[in-house]
Amino acid sequence: MCGIAGIVGAGADALADRVQVMISALNHRGPDEQGVAVFQNAVLGSARLSIIDPAGGHQPLYSPDRQFATVCNGEIYGFERLREQYSQYPFRTGSDCEVVLPLYEEYGSDFLPHLPGTFSLAVWDDRSQTLLMARDRFGERPLYYSTTSDGLLAFASESHALRAAGFGGMTPDPSMVAEMLRQGYIPSGQSIWSDIESIPHASRLRWSLGSAPRVDRWWTPPEVMDGISEDEAALWFRGALDNAVQEQLEADVPVGTFLSGGIDSTTVAALAAAHHPDLHAFTFDMPGESEVAFARDTAAKHSMTLHVLTPDTSNLADEILQLATTWDEPFGDSSSLPTSLLCKFAREHVKVALTGDGADELLGGYLVWARGTLEPGTPGAPALIQQSMKDTINPGKAAGSVLSKMKAQLRTRRSPTAARGSSRGVSSGSDVARRYASFRQYFTASQLSDLGLPAVSANDVDLSTYNYGTADDISRFDLDHYLPGDILVKTDRASMAHGLEVRSPFLDVKVAEGCLALPAHHKVNETHEKLLLRRACGDLWPASVSDRRKQGFGSPMASWLQLPDVAELKHAHLRDPSSALFDLVDRDAVHSLSADDDQRTWNLLMLSIWWSRCRSMVSAP
Repeated sequence: MCGIAGIVGAGADALADRVQVMISALNHRGPDEQGVAVFQNAVLGSARLSIIDPAGGHQPLYSPDRQFATVCNGEIYGFERLREQYSQYPFRTGSDCEVVLPLYEEYGSDFLPHLPGTFSLAVWDDRSQTLLMARDRFGERPLYYSTTSDGLLAFASESHALRAAGFGGMTPDPSMVAEMLRQGYIPSGQSIWSDIESIPHASRLRWSLGSAPRVDRWWTPPEVMDGISEDEAALWFRGALDNAVQEQLEADVPVGTFLSGGIDSTTVAALAAAHHPDLHAFTFDMPGESEVAFARDTAAKHSMTLHVLTPDTSNLADEILQLATTWDEPFGDSSSLPTSLLCKFAREHVKVALTGDGADELLGGYLVWARGTLEPGTPGAPALIQQSMKDTINPGKAAGSVLSKMKAQLRTRRSPTAARGSSRGVSSGSDVARRYASFRQYFTASQLSDLGLPAVSANDVDLSTYNYGTADDISRFDLDHYLPGDILVKTDRASMAHGLEVRSPFLDVKVAEGCLALPAHHKVNETHEKLLLRRACGDLWPASVSDRRKQGFGSPMASWLQLPDVAELKHAHLRDPSSALFDLVDRDAVHSLSADDDQRTWNLLMLSIWWSRCRSMVSAP
């Protein structure tokens, strides 16, 4: 894992010092070493967090003839298989990211579907004078860029690095300010700055000397398929997830796991403990909503060493202000604070931590709060009569035939565009998708208008690709919006601020594509969510975890806002006429909208803290 940056364009070699400025600004993402590759019309840089081949895996990585090079922020899980596939290639390091070079040599800019793992990367080809940049399928790693009037393109892992080197970042985009308040985060593929762009998840940017950049999507989720029984699906899932966990345990540094006490992190931790003796697990003792007892039961069942972080709320305002130094853009998820504290705590013991991120989006977890968006008769809609869960299947049964069946159906799945256009496909999306688009909306269009911002709403969201009319639309909507815009931003920024790499086995490409291909009835019924996870992995959980209700990893935001030091902070940012916030929004409207200690208040406070820090640096050279 690391931070990457670069400049391409005529005479870019004269701007190597500005790339160094960007790399220095990204040092928190890669504190172990820095490297720069200089070509006449391109400069690539890397700030490296050394995980695989710490001593030899230096970046940038060059092709054998040094005619093209790459910088990569990520981990290529299962890279050993790719190295075997290219056994004749003269690899010079043990780095997982070096497999990008032979893949690019064979496929050019179309190599991305062959690359597993999590990544944002850039490849400069000096032969054709072209740049390729790309992000992974789910947006686990960020990538921003800015263009100039004289034909330069600059890129960096975080937008503040571009700003530090004088590329954009002078003016916030009012529509993105509105989106941040409306839903608590900047949408995937967007930037808070009017003159800085973000590459969307699952997308690539191609640029050639003298031309404008072209951005397109390189991966789309598979279509839903039928023909797999519940037992077959569970057998496949258990094997695929276990394999993903094994691959993501690979590192040349200490590895641990987050363990909240919920079934997602419990499953990952239990599978990891079977392959990693004396696994170290880390849990946050959330005030008022502690899950420590569940985490202790899991740790005892699987012989883990559990580390518990009990936060000190006596200086919470200072912690909130300190957190602002890790935000690249304004961010309203209140769990970002405990996530950051937990990452800092875990980094004292390990350099890599596994997490349960992605399970809710892939397995219908959020339906516990959103059943009202489904129509009667669809999988997951509320029922008057409760139905009992099916018994957990025996995960020890041979699953070879099941795996073959799953692979065959995924290979022969229908084209997403053709299938949707022929069988469903109204441009506005399903009614389920339309209702769910407003699920996490905290400000109405009229309230945003009162603040002097564009009146954005869920009606502005493109729902044309969500046409199943089932919980599958909810899963795919969150995969495009909430997961890359909120959840993965939170874990990326929080972990990178402390030199910790976080890995998400549920987002392994084989696991994720398989889950997406299964219809909703495999994942939810009238009364339960995550049926597939329960059937496949329920035997791994202690009884206390199996029987508990879902509890999100959220902070006690309302009580925090009422603490004396936080209330004072809130007054300074939301009431004081000199607050920087009123550069962006109407003061009178803020006074009325922030009267309650709720998510709207929190979002406004986070926006103000972010902007007050940025404002003094807006004019930095």
